[in-house]
Amino acid sequence: NVGAKNMSALMEDWEDPDSYYFNSYSHYGIHEEMLKDHVRTSAYRDAMFQNKETMEGKVVLDVGCGTGILSMFAARAGAKHVYAVECSGIIHLA
Repeated sequence: NVGAKNMSALMEDWEDPDSYYFNSYSHYGIHEEMLKDHVRTSAYRDAMFQNKETMEGKVVLDVGCGTGILSMFAARAGAKHVYAVECSGIIHLA
């Protein structure tokens, strides 16, 4: 049955939550949307820049860094080292 075969393949994709999650962040569109959200992006930036004492001289690990914008904010806020880690395909475009 072709319908049952297609449904089975679809269910296999949903059964692997890691693949589903990381694939959902692979396309640039979601990142463009987040970067264009001025309120969100500036709130993160302002929180880091207005509290530089929490960043200065620290080592920062940004897990799921996406485009790396928060990593760059951390570096500009005075972090000694910033390690940006991304598992989705967006890393090849960032």
